[in-house]
Amino acid sequence: MRLATTVLILVFITNFAVSQEKTAELKNGQIVGEAIAVSQGQKYYNPRKASTRSAIIPGWGQIYNDSWWKVPIIYGGLGGLIHFVGVNEGLRNDNLTKIEIEEAKDDPNLDLIRVYQRRADNWRKNRDLVFLSMAGLYALQIIDAAVDAHLKGFNVDEKLALNVKPKMGVLSNGAPYMGFRVTLPIGR
Repeated sequence: MRLATTVLILVFITNFAVSQEKTAELKNGQIVGEAIAVSQGQKYYNPRKASTRSAIIPGWGQIYNDSWWKVPIIYGGLGGLIHFVGVNEGLRNDNLTKIEIEEAKDDPNLDLIRVYQRRADNWRKNRDLVFLSMAGLYALQIIDAAVDAHLKGFNVDEKLALNVKPKMGVLSNGAPYMGFRVTLPIGR
């Protein structure tokens, strides 16, 4: 009985509680009343679309975000890494060939074979690190496209800028000082 009374009281009390005033209505699929102000002329960039495009073709998300200048950096980085894969693989193959030549001799030098094997392993390790760097660059350009698309809509003007100005003055004891004044305007 006590539980039912408590529930009834809570239902009647919360019935009058209002969280916010109704300022907009939906009529015929259109919002009527106060609506959120959308700045005119500003293009909306979808982060999911940008990252998906960047995952399909590296740099496509940056092109979608109108960050054309990043595309040569991406392809320059990928091209350089592909070059280093070839260099490391070539040096590894050279050392493996030297091992085969040394093992084909009648009296192979085991110390020299071990040196060549260590070198071949080192070049293989370097090649694998370059592959990991390529994967990292690929992931980084996808993340960059998503973050860039997300941040394109933010307003960054003089009102939001951090102002840094040089300052010179004299302390109360008469000693001069130099420094910087840093101000962040809030609520202009």
